[in-house]
Amino acid sequence: MEYVYREELGHDAAMATGETPEAPDRESEVAAGERRLIGGRYELAERIGEGGMGAVWAGRDLLVDREVAVKEAYVTERQPRVERVLREARAAARVNHPAVVTIHDVVMADGHPWIVMERVHGESLAALLERERVLPEREAARIALAVVEALAAAHARGVLHRDVKPGNVLLGPDGRVVLTDFGIAYIEGEESLTRAGEFVGSLAYTAPERMGGHRPGPPADLWSLGVLLFQMVEGWSPFQREAVEGTVAAVLTTKAPTPRRAPRLAPVIGELLAMEPEDRPTAERVAAVLRATATGAGNEAATGAATGTAASRSEVVETVGAAGPTEPTEPTEPGGRPGKPRTGRRRVWAAVVVAAGLLALVPLGIDRWGGGNGASGEGGSVGRSATPTPSPSPSPSRTSAKPYVRATTDEFSLDVPTGWQSHGKNGDGQYRYSKDGFELIVVPGRDRTSTYSGNPLVYMREHEPELQPFRDSTWATSTGLRLIETGGRTSAEGSFTWETADGQEVYVENMALLVEDRYHVVLVRGPEAEREAVARVYEHAVSTYEYEPVT
Repeated sequence: MEYVYREELGHDAAMATGETPEAPDRESEVAAGERRLIGGRYELAERIGEGGMGAVWAGRDLLVDREVAVKEAYVTERQPRVERVLREARAAARVNHPAVVTIHDVVMADGHPWIVMERVHGESLAALLERERVLPEREAARIALAVVEALAAAHARGVLHRDVKPGNVLLGPDGRVVLTDFGIAYIEGEESLTRAGEFVGSLAYTAPERMGGHRPGPPADLWSLGVLLFQMVEGWSPFQREAVEGTVAAVLTTKAPTPRRAPRLAPVIGELLAMEPEDRPTAERVAAVLRATATGAGNEAATGAATGTAASRSEVVETVGAAGPTEPTEPTEPGGRPGKPRTGRRRVWAAVVVAAGLLALVPLGIDRWGGGNGASGEGGSVGRSATPTPSPSPSPSRTSAKPYVRATTDEFSLDVPTGWQSHGKNGDGQYRYSKDGFELIVVPGRDRTSTYSGNPLVYMREHEPELQPFRDSTWATSTGLRLIETGGRTSAEGSFTWETADGQEVYVENMALLVEDRYHVVLVRGPEAEREAVARVYEHAVSTYEYEPVT
Protein backbone atom coordinates (compact mmCIF):
# COMPACT_ATOMS: atom_id res chain seq x y z
CA MET A 1 0.00 0.00 0.00
CA GLU A 2 1.08 3.57 -0.49
CA TYR A 3 1.74 5.07 2.92
CA VAL A 4 1.76 8.85 3.18
CA TYR A 5 2.79 10.56 6.40
CA ARG A 6 2.31 14.23 7.22
CA GLU A 7 2.89 16.29 10.31
CA GLU A 8 0.74 19.36 9.81
CA LEU A 9 2.45 22.62 10.76
CA GLY A 10 5.07 20.63 12.64
CA HIS A 11 8.79 21.12 12.95
CA ASP A 12 9.56 18.29 10.54
CA ALA A 13 6.63 17.98 8.13
CA ALA A 14 7.29 15.05 5.85
CA MET A 15 5.69 12.82 3.28
CA ALA A 16 6.90 9.36 2.44
CA THR A 17 6.00 9.97 -1.21
CA GLY A 18 8.49 12.82 -1.44
CA GLU A 19 5.82 15.47 -2.01
CA THR A 20 6.84 18.71 -0.32
CA PRO A 21 4.29 21.39 0.56
CA GLU A 22 4.97 24.71 -1.08
CA ALA A 23 5.12 27.82 1.03
CA PRO A 24 3.77 30.99 -0.52
CA ASP A 25 6.24 33.54 -1.74
CA ARG A 26 7.78 35.82 0.83
CA GLU A 27 5.42 38.72 0.15
CA SER A 28 3.99 37.99 3.60
CA GLU A 29 7.32 38.76 5.27
CA VAL A 30 7.23 41.82 7.52
CA ALA A 31 10.28 43.98 6.94
CA ALA A 32 11.79 45.95 9.79
CA GLY A 33 9.61 48.97 10.48
CA GLU A 34 6.92 47.87 8.01
CA ARG A 35 3.31 47.86 9.22
CA ARG A 36 1.42 44.87 7.85
CA LEU A 37 -2.32 44.40 8.39
CA ILE A 38 -4.37 41.25 7.86
CA GLY A 39 -8.11 41.64 7.50
CA GLY A 40 -7.82 45.35 8.09
CA ARG A 41 -7.36 44.97 11.86
CA TYR A 42 -4.66 42.43 12.73
CA GLU A 43 -1.17 43.89 12.70
CA LEU A 44 1.63 41.36 12.27
CA ALA A 45 4.91 41.62 14.14
CA GLU A 46 7.59 38.93 14.20
CA ARG A 47 7.25 35.30 13.17
CA ILE A 48 7.30 33.17 16.34
CA GLY A 49 7.03 29.72 14.80
CA GLU A 50 7.17 27.95 11.46
CA GLY A 51 6.83 24.47 10.03
CA GLY A 52 6.58 22.94 6.59
CA MET A 53 2.87 23.73 6.33
CA GLY A 54 2.58 27.17 7.86
CA ALA A 55 3.81 29.85 10.24
CA VAL A 56 2.63 31.58 13.40
CA TRP A 57 3.01 35.32 13.85
CA ALA A 58 2.84 37.53 16.89
CA GLY A 59 0.26 40.23 16.26
CA ARG A 60 -2.16 42.75 17.69
CA ASP A 61 -5.88 43.22 17.17
CA LEU A 62 -6.03 46.98 16.61
CA LEU A 63 -9.80 47.11 16.99
CA VAL A 64 -9.87 45.92 20.60
CA ASP A 65 -6.16 46.49 21.37
CA ARG A 66 -5.10 43.01 22.43
CA GLU A 67 -2.26 40.65 21.63
CA VAL A 68 -3.05 37.79 19.29
CA ALA A 69 -1.28 34.96 17.53
CA VAL A 70 -1.96 34.68 13.82
CA LYS A 71 -1.52 31.35 12.10
CA GLU A 72 -0.75 31.54 8.40
CA ALA A 73 -1.53 28.36 6.47
CA TYR A 74 0.50 27.61 3.36
CA VAL A 75 -2.45 26.74 1.14
CA THR A 76 -2.49 27.65 -2.55
CA GLU A 77 -4.90 27.10 -5.42
CA ARG A 78 -2.74 24.17 -6.56
CA GLN A 79 -2.86 22.78 -3.05
CA PRO A 80 -6.54 23.18 -2.06
CA ARG A 81 -6.67 22.52 1.67
CA VAL A 82 -8.53 25.59 2.78
CA GLU A 83 -11.29 23.40 4.21
CA ARG A 84 -8.85 21.71 6.57
CA VAL A 85 -7.76 25.09 7.92
CA LEU A 86 -11.35 26.18 8.39
CA ARG A 87 -12.09 22.93 10.17
CA GLU A 88 -9.24 23.60 12.58
CA ALA A 89 -10.81 26.93 13.46
CA ARG A 90 -14.27 25.41 13.85
CA ALA A 91 -12.97 22.55 15.98
CA ALA A 92 -11.14 24.78 18.44
CA ALA A 93 -13.97 27.32 18.49
CA ARG A 94 -16.46 24.60 19.45
CA VAL A 95 -14.60 23.90 22.68
CA ASN A 96 -14.96 26.44 25.46
CA HIS A 97 -12.39 25.49 28.08
CA PRO A 98 -9.52 27.33 29.82
CA ALA A 99 -7.06 24.66 28.61
CA VAL A 100 -8.05 25.05 24.94
CA VAL A 101 -6.70 27.90 22.86
CA THR A 102 -9.34 30.51 22.01
CA ILE A 103 -10.07 31.24 18.34
CA HIS A 104 -10.99 34.86 17.58
CA ASP A 105 -11.31 35.04 13.80
CA VAL A 106 -10.48 33.54 10.40
CA VAL A 107 -9.32 35.88 7.64
CA MET A 108 -8.61 35.25 3.95
CA ALA A 109 -5.63 37.28 2.73
CA ASP A 110 -2.99 36.80 0.03
CA GLY A 111 -4.98 33.86 -1.32
CA HIS A 112 -4.82 31.72 1.82
CA PRO A 113 -6.45 31.62 5.26
CA TRP A 114 -5.12 33.07 8.50
CA ILE A 115 -6.43 31.92 11.90
CA VAL A 116 -6.43 34.58 14.60
CA MET A 117 -6.24 33.18 18.13
CA GLU A 118 -5.23 34.15 21.64
CA ARG A 119 -1.53 34.46 22.22
CA VAL A 120 -0.19 32.29 25.03
CA HIS A 121 3.13 33.53 26.37
CA GLY A 122 5.55 30.93 27.65
CA GLU A 123 6.91 27.85 25.96
CA SER A 124 5.77 24.53 24.61
CA LEU A 125 5.99 21.33 26.59
CA ALA A 126 8.38 20.11 23.88
CA ALA A 127 10.77 22.97 24.67
CA LEU A 128 10.52 22.25 28.40
CA LEU A 129 11.29 18.56 27.88
CA GLU A 130 14.17 19.42 25.58
CA ARG A 131 15.69 21.42 28.41
CA GLU A 132 14.69 19.38 31.49
CA ARG A 133 14.30 15.90 29.94
CA VAL A 134 12.31 14.56 32.91
CA LEU A 135 9.60 16.24 34.99
CA PRO A 136 8.67 15.49 38.61
CA GLU A 137 5.70 13.16 38.88
CA ARG A 138 3.41 15.76 40.41
CA GLU A 139 4.24 18.38 37.76
CA ALA A 140 3.68 15.85 34.98
CA ALA A 141 0.32 15.00 36.54
CA ARG A 142 -0.62 18.69 36.74
CA ILE A 143 0.12 19.27 33.06
CA ALA A 144 -1.59 16.07 31.95
CA LEU A 145 -4.65 16.91 34.06
CA ALA A 146 -5.21 20.12 32.10
CA VAL A 147 -4.76 18.24 28.82
CA VAL A 148 -7.20 15.45 29.70
CA GLU A 149 -9.78 17.99 30.86
CA ALA A 150 -9.37 19.82 27.55
CA LEU A 151 -9.80 16.55 25.68
CA ALA A 152 -12.90 15.67 27.69
CA ALA A 153 -14.41 19.05 26.81
CA ALA A 154 -13.55 18.52 23.14
CA HIS A 155 -14.97 14.99 23.08
CA ALA A 156 -18.19 16.25 24.65
CA ARG A 157 -18.53 18.60 21.67
CA GLY A 158 -17.85 15.84 19.15
CA VAL A 159 -14.25 16.90 18.45
CA LEU A 160 -11.26 14.54 18.34
CA HIS A 161 -7.92 16.34 18.54
CA ARG A 162 -5.85 13.52 16.92
CA ASP A 163 -2.49 15.26 17.44
CA VAL A 164 -1.79 15.34 21.18
CA LYS A 165 1.99 15.76 21.54
CA PRO A 166 4.44 17.97 23.49
CA GLY A 167 4.67 20.53 20.71
CA ASN A 168 0.93 21.17 20.90
CA VAL A 169 0.84 21.81 24.65
CA LEU A 170 1.69 25.36 25.70
CA LEU A 171 2.80 26.31 29.21
CA GLY A 172 2.11 29.85 30.40
CA PRO A 173 4.25 31.61 33.01
CA ASP A 174 1.24 31.67 35.36
CA GLY A 175 1.02 27.87 35.34
CA ARG A 176 -1.71 27.74 32.71
CA VAL A 177 -1.62 24.73 30.38
CA VAL A 178 -3.18 25.11 26.92
CA LEU A 179 -3.88 22.47 24.28
CA THR A 180 -3.49 23.99 20.85
CA ASP A 181 -3.29 23.11 17.13
CA PHE A 182 -6.55 21.44 16.13
CA GLY A 183 -5.20 21.31 12.58
CA ILE A 184 -6.05 17.64 12.00
CA ALA A 185 -9.00 17.43 14.37
CA TYR A 186 -12.05 15.42 13.36
CA ILE A 187 -15.51 16.88 13.95
CA GLU A 188 -18.30 14.37 14.40
CA GLY A 189 -20.77 14.48 11.52
CA GLU A 190 -18.38 16.13 9.05
CA GLU A 191 -16.82 14.40 6.06
CA SER A 192 -13.25 13.18 6.39
CA LEU A 193 -10.66 15.34 4.66
CA THR A 194 -7.99 12.63 4.57
CA ARG A 195 -7.64 10.91 1.21
CA ALA A 196 -7.48 7.14 0.91
CA GLY A 197 -3.93 5.94 1.55
CA GLU A 198 -3.00 9.14 3.36
CA PHE A 199 -2.14 9.43 7.04
CA VAL A 200 -1.90 12.74 8.84
CA GLY A 201 -0.44 13.08 12.31
CA SER A 202 2.60 12.54 14.51
CA LEU A 203 3.36 8.85 14.31
CA ALA A 204 4.92 8.24 17.72
CA TYR A 205 1.82 9.72 19.39
CA THR A 206 -0.78 8.06 17.15
CA ALA A 207 -2.95 5.27 18.55
CA PRO A 208 -2.65 1.83 16.92
CA GLU A 209 -6.26 1.84 15.72
CA ARG A 210 -5.63 5.02 13.74
CA MET A 211 -2.41 3.58 12.38
CA GLY A 212 -4.33 0.47 11.33
CA GLY A 213 -6.90 2.45 9.38
CA HIS A 214 -9.78 2.10 11.85
CA ARG A 215 -12.08 4.98 12.71
CA PRO A 216 -10.83 6.45 16.00
CA GLY A 217 -12.84 7.59 18.98
CA PRO A 218 -11.96 9.42 22.21
CA PRO A 219 -9.73 6.50 23.37
CA ALA A 220 -7.30 7.37 20.55
CA ASP A 221 -6.68 10.82 22.05
CA LEU A 222 -6.25 9.21 25.48
CA TRP A 223 -3.64 6.82 24.07
CA SER A 224 -1.70 9.86 22.84
CA LEU A 225 -2.02 11.34 26.32
CA GLY A 226 -0.50 8.14 27.69
CA VAL A 227 2.54 8.58 25.45
CA LEU A 228 2.76 12.22 26.52
CA LEU A 229 2.66 11.23 30.20
CA PHE A 230 5.26 8.51 29.70
CA GLN A 231 7.63 10.95 28.01
CA MET A 232 7.22 13.55 30.74
CA VAL A 233 8.15 11.16 33.55
CA GLU A 234 10.71 8.98 31.75
CA GLY A 235 12.40 11.48 29.44
CA TRP A 236 11.92 9.56 26.19
CA SER A 237 9.13 8.47 23.88
CA PRO A 238 8.39 4.72 24.08
CA PHE A 239 7.52 4.36 20.39
CA GLN A 240 9.75 6.91 18.65
CA ARG A 241 12.30 5.38 16.30
CA GLU A 242 14.83 6.87 13.91
CA ALA A 243 12.90 5.95 10.77
CA VAL A 244 9.20 6.30 9.97
CA GLU A 245 8.96 2.56 9.34
CA GLY A 246 10.42 1.75 12.73
CA THR A 247 8.00 4.07 14.52
CA VAL A 248 5.02 2.55 12.71
CA ALA A 249 6.17 -0.94 13.62
CA ALA A 250 6.76 0.02 17.26
CA VAL A 251 3.27 1.47 17.66
CA LEU A 252 1.65 -1.57 16.08
CA THR A 253 3.69 -4.37 17.63
CA THR A 254 5.42 -3.17 20.81
CA LYS A 255 4.10 -2.90 24.34
CA ALA A 256 5.38 0.14 26.21
CA PRO A 257 7.51 -0.62 29.27
CA THR A 258 6.37 0.22 32.77
CA PRO A 259 7.53 3.71 33.82
CA ARG A 260 10.15 3.56 36.57
CA ARG A 261 10.23 7.16 37.73
CA ALA A 262 6.51 7.60 38.45
CA PRO A 263 5.14 4.84 40.70
CA ARG A 264 1.81 6.59 41.25
CA LEU A 265 1.20 7.29 37.56
CA ALA A 266 2.59 4.04 36.18
CA PRO A 267 -0.69 2.07 36.45
CA VAL A 268 -2.81 4.65 34.66
CA ILE A 269 -0.14 5.14 31.98
CA GLY A 270 -0.26 1.40 31.38
CA GLU A 271 -4.03 1.53 31.02
CA LEU A 272 -3.90 4.50 28.66
CA LEU A 273 -1.49 2.57 26.41
CA ALA A 274 -3.67 -0.54 26.37
CA MET A 275 -3.72 -2.39 23.06
CA GLU A 276 -7.48 -2.18 22.59
CA PRO A 277 -9.44 1.11 22.77
CA GLU A 278 -12.11 -0.48 24.95
CA ASP A 279 -9.48 -1.38 27.55
CA ARG A 280 -8.45 2.23 28.12
CA PRO A 281 -9.88 4.27 31.01
CA THR A 282 -12.29 7.15 30.52
CA ALA A 283 -11.11 10.74 30.62
CA GLU A 284 -12.94 11.21 33.92
CA ARG A 285 -11.16 8.27 35.51
CA VAL A 286 -7.78 9.47 34.28
CA ALA A 287 -8.50 12.98 35.55
CA ALA A 288 -9.24 11.62 39.03
CA VAL A 289 -5.87 9.85 39.19
CA LEU A 290 -3.99 12.86 37.84
CA ARG A 291 -5.73 15.23 40.23
CA ALA A 292 -4.89 13.05 43.23
CA THR A 293 -1.25 12.81 42.14
CA ALA A 294 -0.89 16.50 41.33
CA THR A 295 -2.32 17.56 44.67
CA GLY A 296 -0.47 14.94 46.68
CA ALA A 297 -3.62 13.15 47.79
CA GLY A 298 -3.49 9.62 49.22
CA ASN A 299 -1.63 6.94 47.33
CA GLU A 300 -4.72 4.73 47.21
CA ALA A 301 -6.64 7.30 45.20
CA ALA A 302 -3.73 7.87 42.87
CA THR A 303 -3.16 4.23 42.08
CA GLY A 304 -6.77 3.09 42.05
CA ALA A 305 -7.13 3.29 38.29
CA ALA A 306 -5.13 0.14 37.69
CA THR A 307 -3.74 -2.86 39.49
CA GLY A 308 -0.07 -3.03 40.50
CA THR A 309 2.53 -0.32 40.80
CA ALA A 310 5.87 0.36 39.20
CA ALA A 311 8.82 0.01 41.54
CA SER A 312 10.50 3.30 42.30
CA ARG A 313 14.21 3.47 43.04
CA SER A 314 13.51 3.17 46.78
CA GLU A 315 11.20 0.21 46.22
CA VAL A 316 13.95 -1.61 44.34
CA VAL A 317 16.07 -1.57 47.49
CA GLU A 318 13.24 -3.20 49.42
CA THR A 319 12.30 -5.89 46.92
CA VAL A 320 15.67 -7.32 45.86
CA GLY A 321 16.89 -9.06 48.99
CA ALA A 322 19.27 -11.75 50.14
CA ALA A 323 17.36 -14.40 48.26
CA GLY A 324 18.37 -12.81 44.98
CA PRO A 325 15.98 -11.54 42.30
CA THR A 326 12.36 -11.74 43.30
CA GLU A 327 9.89 -13.44 41.04
CA PRO A 328 7.38 -11.02 39.56
CA THR A 329 3.74 -12.03 39.76
CA GLU A 330 3.36 -11.18 36.11
CA PRO A 331 6.16 -10.41 33.64
CA THR A 332 6.19 -6.68 32.98
CA GLU A 333 8.46 -4.72 30.73
CA PRO A 334 11.58 -3.11 32.18
CA GLY A 335 11.58 0.66 32.27
CA GLY A 336 13.33 2.50 29.50
CA ARG A 337 13.01 -0.21 26.88
CA PRO A 338 10.20 -1.28 24.58
CA GLY A 339 8.86 -4.66 25.62
CA LYS A 340 7.61 -7.79 23.96
CA PRO A 341 5.51 -7.69 20.80
CA ARG A 342 1.83 -7.11 21.37
CA THR A 343 -0.69 -9.84 20.82
CA GLY A 344 -4.27 -9.86 19.61
CA ARG A 345 -5.84 -7.64 16.99
CA ARG A 346 -2.78 -5.41 16.65
CA ARG A 347 -1.02 -8.41 15.07
CA VAL A 348 -3.39 -8.09 12.12
CA TRP A 349 -2.49 -4.43 11.73
CA ALA A 350 1.19 -5.31 12.02
CA ALA A 351 0.80 -7.83 9.21
CA VAL A 352 -0.35 -5.00 6.95
CA VAL A 353 2.80 -3.07 7.79
CA VAL A 354 4.99 -6.13 7.19
CA ALA A 355 3.33 -6.68 3.85
CA ALA A 356 4.19 -3.12 2.95
CA GLY A 357 7.83 -3.75 3.78
CA LEU A 358 7.85 -1.35 6.72
CA LEU A 359 8.74 -3.61 9.65
CA ALA A 360 12.33 -2.46 10.17
CA LEU A 361 13.05 -1.31 13.69
CA VAL A 362 15.72 1.35 13.88
CA PRO A 363 17.28 2.51 17.17
CA LEU A 364 17.02 6.08 18.34
CA GLY A 365 19.19 7.81 20.94
CA ILE A 366 17.13 9.32 23.76
CA ASP A 367 18.33 10.29 27.23
CA ARG A 368 16.19 8.63 29.89
CA TRP A 369 18.53 9.01 32.85
CA GLY A 370 18.41 12.76 33.13
CA GLY A 371 21.82 12.88 34.81
CA GLY A 372 20.90 10.43 37.54
CA ASN A 373 23.60 7.86 36.76
CA GLY A 374 26.62 7.85 39.06
CA ALA A 375 28.80 6.75 36.15
CA SER A 376 28.38 10.13 34.51
CA GLY A 377 29.89 12.19 37.30
CA GLU A 378 32.84 14.47 36.81
CA GLY A 379 36.25 12.86 37.13
CA GLY A 380 34.90 9.37 36.49
CA SER A 381 34.39 8.45 40.16
CA VAL A 382 31.54 9.72 42.28
CA GLY A 383 32.04 9.65 46.04
CA ARG A 384 35.03 7.30 45.99
CA SER A 385 38.25 7.49 47.97
CA ALA A 386 41.45 8.13 46.08
CA THR A 387 42.90 4.77 47.11
CA PRO A 388 40.18 2.12 47.17
CA THR A 389 40.85 -1.24 48.73
CA PRO A 390 41.01 -3.88 45.96
CA SER A 391 38.47 -6.60 46.65
CA PRO A 392 36.58 -8.59 44.04
CA SER A 393 34.18 -9.81 46.72
CA PRO A 394 31.13 -7.80 47.77
CA SER A 395 31.36 -5.98 51.09
CA PRO A 396 28.48 -4.53 53.12
CA SER A 397 27.12 -1.37 51.50
CA ARG A 398 27.24 1.84 53.49
CA THR A 399 23.70 2.68 52.41
CA SER A 400 21.92 -0.68 52.47
CA ALA A 401 23.20 -3.61 54.54
CA LYS A 402 20.39 -6.01 53.61
CA PRO A 403 19.32 -6.05 49.98
CA TYR A 404 22.62 -5.00 48.39
CA VAL A 405 26.31 -5.10 49.18
CA ARG A 406 29.04 -2.99 47.68
CA ALA A 407 31.44 -4.79 45.33
CA THR A 408 34.72 -2.86 45.19
CA THR A 409 37.80 -3.50 43.06
CA ASP A 410 40.72 -1.34 42.04
CA GLU A 411 38.88 -0.63 38.74
CA PHE A 412 35.28 -0.01 39.77
CA SER A 413 32.62 -0.40 42.43
CA LEU A 414 28.87 -1.01 42.30
CA ASP A 415 26.04 -2.55 44.32
CA VAL A 416 25.37 -6.29 43.96
CA PRO A 417 22.38 -8.15 45.47
CA THR A 418 23.25 -9.74 48.79
CA GLY A 419 24.01 -13.44 48.51
CA TRP A 420 25.34 -13.34 44.97
CA GLN A 421 28.61 -15.22 44.47
CA SER A 422 31.65 -13.33 43.22
CA HIS A 423 33.82 -15.14 40.66
CA GLY A 424 36.53 -12.49 40.46
CA LYS A 425 38.12 -11.36 37.22
CA ASN A 426 38.58 -13.92 34.45
CA GLY A 427 40.96 -14.00 31.51
CA ASP A 428 38.51 -12.04 29.35
CA GLY A 429 38.60 -9.05 31.68
CA GLN A 430 35.13 -9.79 33.08
CA TYR A 431 34.07 -9.54 36.71
CA ARG A 432 31.17 -11.95 37.28
CA TYR A 433 28.58 -12.20 40.04
CA SER A 434 25.82 -14.82 39.95
CA LYS A 435 22.99 -16.58 41.77
CA ASP A 436 20.19 -18.97 40.76
CA GLY A 437 20.46 -18.51 37.00
CA PHE A 438 21.06 -14.75 37.12
CA GLU A 439 24.40 -13.14 36.30
CA LEU A 440 25.91 -9.66 36.56
CA ILE A 441 28.96 -9.00 34.37
CA VAL A 442 31.17 -5.91 34.62
CA VAL A 443 33.93 -5.19 32.09
CA PRO A 444 35.79 -2.01 33.11
CA GLY A 445 37.77 -0.45 30.28
CA ARG A 446 38.91 -3.57 28.44
CA ASP A 447 37.87 -2.52 24.92
CA ARG A 448 39.23 0.60 23.23
CA THR A 449 37.93 2.72 20.39
CA SER A 450 41.19 2.16 18.53
CA THR A 451 40.05 -1.46 18.09
CA TYR A 452 36.30 -1.01 18.00
CA SER A 453 33.89 1.69 16.86
CA GLY A 454 33.90 5.01 18.68
CA ASN A 455 30.10 4.95 18.64
CA PRO A 456 28.82 3.07 21.72
CA LEU A 457 25.68 2.01 19.87
CA VAL A 458 27.67 0.45 17.04
CA TYR A 459 30.06 -1.14 19.54
CA MET A 460 27.20 -2.72 21.47
CA ARG A 461 25.28 -3.86 18.42
CA GLU A 462 28.16 -5.22 16.37
CA HIS A 463 31.28 -5.77 18.48
CA GLU A 464 30.75 -6.15 22.23
CA PRO A 465 32.09 -9.66 23.06
CA GLU A 466 29.59 -10.18 25.89
CA LEU A 467 26.80 -10.07 23.31
CA GLN A 468 28.39 -12.51 20.87
CA PRO A 469 25.94 -15.29 21.92
CA PHE A 470 23.16 -12.93 20.84
CA ARG A 471 24.75 -12.46 17.43
CA ASP A 472 25.40 -16.20 17.06
CA SER A 473 21.92 -17.33 18.05
CA THR A 474 19.53 -18.69 15.45
CA TRP A 475 16.72 -16.72 17.12
CA ALA A 476 17.36 -13.35 18.72
CA THR A 477 15.79 -9.93 19.08
CA SER A 478 16.86 -6.58 20.46
CA THR A 479 14.75 -3.64 21.62
CA GLY A 480 15.24 -0.13 22.91
CA LEU A 481 18.75 0.38 21.57
CA ARG A 482 19.63 4.01 22.03
CA LEU A 483 22.51 6.43 22.45
CA ILE A 484 22.55 8.43 25.69
CA GLU A 485 24.33 11.73 26.33
CA THR A 486 24.49 12.65 30.01
CA GLY A 487 26.97 14.38 32.27
CA GLY A 488 29.48 14.78 29.46
CA ARG A 489 29.58 11.01 28.85
CA THR A 490 28.16 8.96 26.00
CA SER A 491 26.75 5.49 26.45
CA ALA A 492 24.51 3.00 24.71
CA GLU A 493 21.79 0.93 26.31
CA GLY A 494 19.56 -1.87 25.11
CA SER A 495 17.71 -5.09 25.84
CA PHE A 496 18.47 -8.41 24.15
CA THR A 497 16.72 -11.78 24.03
CA TRP A 498 18.05 -14.93 22.42
CA GLU A 499 17.60 -18.67 22.42
CA THR A 500 20.49 -20.86 23.56
CA ALA A 501 21.51 -24.10 21.87
CA ASP A 502 19.49 -26.10 24.40
CA GLY A 503 16.33 -24.07 23.74
CA GLN A 504 16.46 -21.75 26.77
CA GLU A 505 15.50 -18.10 26.27
CA VAL A 506 17.92 -15.59 27.82
CA TYR A 507 17.07 -11.97 28.56
CA VAL A 508 19.82 -9.33 28.92
CA GLU A 509 19.92 -5.66 29.80
CA ASN A 510 23.17 -3.99 28.83
CA MET A 511 25.03 -0.69 29.10
CA ALA A 512 28.21 0.29 27.26
CA LEU A 513 29.65 3.53 28.69
CA LEU A 514 32.42 5.28 26.76
CA VAL A 515 35.00 6.95 29.03
CA GLU A 516 37.67 8.71 26.99
CA ASP A 517 38.70 5.90 24.61
CA ARG A 518 37.57 2.87 26.65
CA TYR A 519 34.27 1.08 27.11
CA HIS A 520 32.81 0.12 30.47
CA VAL A 521 30.20 -2.63 30.17
CA VAL A 522 27.55 -3.48 32.77
CA LEU A 523 25.36 -6.43 31.81
CA VAL A 524 22.68 -8.38 33.68
CA ARG A 525 21.24 -11.60 32.28
CA GLY A 526 18.64 -14.10 33.40
CA PRO A 527 15.73 -16.22 32.16
CA GLU A 528 13.52 -14.45 29.64
CA ALA A 529 10.50 -15.10 31.84
CA GLU A 530 12.17 -13.10 34.64
CA ARG A 531 12.52 -9.81 32.78
CA GLU A 532 11.34 -7.70 35.69
CA ALA A 533 13.87 -9.23 38.08
CA VAL A 534 16.67 -8.70 35.55
CA ALA A 535 15.55 -5.11 35.10
CA ARG A 536 15.60 -4.37 38.83
CA VAL A 537 19.12 -5.68 39.33
CA TYR A 538 20.34 -3.91 36.19
CA GLU A 539 18.77 -0.57 37.08
CA HIS A 540 20.38 -0.58 40.51
CA ALA A 541 23.74 -1.74 39.16
CA VAL A 542 24.10 0.99 36.53
CA SER A 543 22.85 3.70 38.90
CA THR A 544 25.51 2.79 41.49
CA TYR A 545 28.39 2.04 39.10
CA GLU A 546 31.56 4.07 39.78
CA TYR A 547 34.79 3.62 37.86
CA GLU A 548 38.46 4.44 38.24
CA PRO A 549 40.11 6.20 35.28
CA VAL A 550 42.18 3.75 33.25
CA THR A 551 45.66 4.94 32.30
